[in-house]
Amino acid sequence: MQMTSFDYVRNEKNTAGSLAKLATVIADLRREAELAKTTCVLFDNGDTFQGTPVADNIARAENSLSDPMVKAMRSLGYDACGLGNHDFDHGLAHLARSLQQHETPIVCSNISSDYLPMIQPHCILERMATGLDDKDYPLRIGVLSSLPDKTALWSKYHLENRATLAPPLPVLRKAVAQLRAQGVDLVIVLAHMGIAQFDEGPEAQNQIKEVAGLEGVDIVIGGHTHLRFPGPDHAGINGVDTLNGTVSGKPVVQPGPMGADVGLIDLALRKPDGSHRWQIANARVRLESVTTDTAEDPVILSAAQQAHQQTIDFLDKTVARLAKPMHSFFALADPSPLPALLAHAKLATISSSVVGTRNAELPLLAAASAPLTGGLDGPDNFLHLDAGPLQRRHIAGMNPYANNVWAVKTTGAQLLDWLERSAMIFNTLLENQPDQALIDPTVPGFRYDAIYGLTYDIDPRAPPRFDPSGRLNANSSGRIKNVLWNGKPLDILQNFLVATTDHRAGGGGLYVPFSNTDIAVGGTAPLQDAVTTYFERPDCGAVRAAKPWRFLPQLNRAAILLTAPEAEQHLDEIAHLQPEACGETPEGFLRVRLHL
Repeated sequence: MQMTSFDYVRNEKNTAGSLAKLATVIADLRREAELAKTTCVLFDNGDTFQGTPVADNIARAENSLSDPMVKAMRSLGYDACGLGNHDFDHGLAHLARSLQQHETPIVCSNISSDYLPMIQPHCILERMATGLDDKDYPLRIGVLSSLPDKTALWSKYHLENRATLAPPLPVLRKAVAQLRAQGVDLVIVLAHMGIAQFDEGPEAQNQIKEVAGLEGVDIVIGGHTHLRFPGPDHAGINGVDTLNGTVSGKPVVQPGPMGADVGLIDLALRKPDGSHRWQIANARVRLESVTTDTAEDPVILSAAQQAHQQTIDFLDKTVARLAKPMHSFFALADPSPLPALLAHAKLATISSSVVGTRNAELPLLAAASAPLTGGLDGPDNFLHLDAGPLQRRHIAGMNPYANNVWAVKTTGAQLLDWLERSAMIFNTLLENQPDQALIDPTVPGFRYDAIYGLTYDIDPRAPPRFDPSGRLNANSSGRIKNVLWNGKPLDILQNFLVATTDHRAGGGGLYVPFSNTDIAVGGTAPLQDAVTTYFERPDCGAVRAAKPWRFLPQLNRAAILLTAPEAEQHLDEIAHLQPEACGETPEGFLRVRLHL
């Protein structure tokens, strides 16, 4: 989460959400609670210590800077905090240093690690609540927290042999019973997972419906998916009341990402005759959203100032010059130089790493996804690099997460599966269907990998080979056609070495995780550093010429791509798709009609 409303890539203030804006909303809500003589508790649900250039700079500085996020959170008086899967991105040692500065209980019920002794499996908050008779009554709140167990794969390098993650549901079921035995009145679960929008199968990671359905759970706070609840993001799901904010009959709230909202649950409690504990009589769930006019709290701004300025100073350094602009406006409709740049940086890193090893004998490919392609984060979520100086801030924009460059051994058959999973991002384009969306909005753009070193065609008329949960669709022969390596049809039995990231190697994005034996190069080689080093000897001509994929020619289909409004000035770059600008959506995206 950003501490302040500042775009470090563009080097300018913005009007987006931030902890400083949330602090203002929290203060207003607390004043309301005080006037109403209502007890108020505040929770954080993880992914707090990563995902921003400030967080990256703090991690890079190691012990030289205290974590300003912790200082800011202390000032807000959180009652308990959970963990998110991305909180491990900078390693356990860095996370431990940050958590040691906390004065708030840090709860995660399904992880155990000697490296994180400050983490509690649960906590019990002892509070007083004022009744209608103006008397104060004791209230005991049990707090649990859970991560998707796939976190162990996504953060394999940091967690393997250092931490153990258990499936969340059995752990929570047992923990709820223990808390109830200790006489708690309410059980709240900070579930760093979302509400599944489809059947995710036996390896489901978004299990809020199941968590809410556990006996003894009263309230669930969700996260992880960047979707909001209550609201239309989860319309049409059985057992989910998007208007009243309940899932499986329990109050559930899930704020949006990047400091967009405070999730609020107002409870009316009663104590039935003969009962020794309070129960929920009524609940009202809503999101309190920040706006462009929401002021930033000066205490949070002050806590962030030193780290903020040091981050700006670090990002100001020029590392290269671009002869021509680069952008991600059309990256999901046509090969873009930006993922090609990431691919070439990975290739350079791995080719150096395998010199003198048996892996050097394998053909080397690279997988790369396009950074910043709109989606749920809106029309500002695109990257546009002007010609001229390229600074570290632009490198940070290409690599918003702390991913490392790894290499995996694959066969041709595995590469085909990789490409088919990537191609699930496209909707199935129907004949004579006007203005159908090119991109499936349920599939994030970062899941779309291109594999450099191959050439291939994509046929979006065909149903996807894999469904949104990553399971095989037996009724589809697939979308990937005419795959060539070295100008010859891909041999499904041939072995390759693929430069990728630790996130993808661990199965991130619904890909198949690679076994330890198939991880040829692991360790810590930050992708941001790889890109910076690559620019010491860039071949941007090769980057701009890299065209590993295309849509199968003459599909006779039209589709709408949502992109940034400024993309209209660059439509000539995709002239072969006959683009037509068709106005803007209410969210501010430019609609571009493509003819495939």
